[in-house]
Amino acid sequence: MIEDMYNVMARINEIKSRFGMNKSKVAAPDAVSDPAFSRMTDEAISLLDNDMGIYEEGTVSKSDIDKIVNYYSKKKGVPAPLVRSVIQAESDYNPEALSPKGAMGLMQLMPETAMGLGVENPFNPEENIKGGVSHLKSLIDNNKGNFKLALAAYNAGQGNVDKAGGIPDFKETKEYVKKVINLYKEESGK
Repeated sequence: MIEDMYNVMARINEIKSRFGMNKSKVAAPDAVSDPAFSRMTDEAISLLDNDMGIYEEGTVSKSDIDKIVNYYSKKKGVPAPLVRSVIQAESDYNPEALSPKGAMGLMQLMPETAMGLGVENPFNPEENIKGGVSHLKSLIDNNKGNFKLALAAYNAGQGNVDKAGGIPDFKETKEYVKKVINLYKEESGK
């Protein structure tokens, strides 16, 4: 039933985009747009509201997406360049991306994953990134900080990583991990 709802939402967003009916409304607190934000401590971030702003349906800029990524990455302790690399590989920064398998939004959350993370609208950039970063953080923790294994789990599922005792022998997963790691190295200058 939830999957049907997400499919309907995806179709509505697709139709709105085709007819130019999507409108972007962005309202973020001043702290996030302030350059001093990047110097904020984790304690100061925890004093901010749970959500950094209101991102409704429509097109948001890459800069807006980067602000959301920076906020939730810092809040969850996941490197922002890694999150941006996942977004690049998953959706090429398209908030309305929908895969043939049903993965949705910027970080390509599957319906059951989105639901488990409390993401009501996976095509909302802020909700998608908030949920995606939380999911990525749990996979990093599950894999003892090993980014490659966490990315393999993001792509193929933690069960497949556990079963394989490492990166599963799936061509798609191996290529995905390599692509994201290369993007991450490029993004972070490592």
